[in-house]
Amino acid sequence: MMKPDIQENLMRRYLLGDLPESETNELEIQVLRDDEKFEEMWGIENRLVDGYVRGRLSAADRERFERHYQASPVHRQRVAIARNLVEEADRLGANVIPIAARVPWGVRLSEKLGFSLLSWQSALVAAMLLFAMCSLWLLLDRSRLRREQEQLRVESQSQQNREDALSQKLANAKEESETLESEIERLRVEGNNNTQPTNRQERIQRPTIYSLLLSPMLMRGGDNPQTATIPPQTNLLRLQMKVDQESARRFQVSVSTVEGRQVWDQQIKPRAGQARTSIISTQIPLSKLPIGDYIVTLSAVNSTGRPEEVNRYFFRVITQ
Repeated sequence: MMKPDIQENLMRRYLLGDLPESETNELEIQVLRDDEKFEEMWGIENRLVDGYVRGRLSAADRERFERHYQASPVHRQRVAIARNLVEEADRLGANVIPIAARVPWGVRLSEKLGFSLLSWQSALVAAMLLFAMCSLWLLLDRSRLRREQEQLRVESQSQQNREDALSQKLANAKEESETLESEIERLRVEGNNNTQPTNRQERIQRPTIYSLLLSPMLMRGGDNPQTATIPPQTNLLRLQMKVDQESARRFQVSVSTVEGRQVWDQQIKPRAGQARTSIISTQIPLSKLPIGDYIVTLSAVNSTGRPEEVNRYFFRVITQ
């Protein structure tokens, strides 16, 4: 917990505009959420305004006060009211005390007391009126500040919600684009493998697919890697992985060479109604997978939109 003197110093620097932006944002959130800190900030602000109108601030603090605090019209009005209150109190004190000092000792006691009581009564009434006016203004200003803080909190939350919704839309659009690209590639491969017309009707040959069920990462070393031995005329390599999809909204499959060059990246959305453990598969055109060694990284994309790595797989592509 922060010490009171350190907390007061931070709030004073905040009011004078002498606090870094990161600390300013953090302090505003704390004051907004904590009524005690709001009351403390209010008291420090009152003392700071009083010190300014009475000329008790240092030259540096006075310059910061005029440059930052009085930049707000509301704050300038508050300073003006405080200055009028101090001047009126000083004026009333100056009117009463000298008169009392000039009264000769030989004047009758009843006249002396009557004049003194009347003067002090007038001064007291005027001071009470000024105090009531100032208190009412401060109450209204405090209510306004509370409303502004609540409005800022609501606007901040609304902005965060809009950003989250936009991020989700962008992720969905990317997923749809990648799915469309995969489908276009599949159709192109099918078009390149059309056979000769039979019985006056063109017959389209389906692409030949080689499937490989991957096991979790076997590092390059003593163990032999999982190998995809591709037969001739094969067009697509289907990689399959067992996953636990209980907490994942979608999965991301990334294939890279062992040197780190990415050759394939796709996001896959699990089908509704599948079991807790199922098979995630991706089909990669063999035109993107020359003979060599590859690393597959499987990540789960949760509700925050951030991918978290689930497993890695190592496999090798060769041809017959």
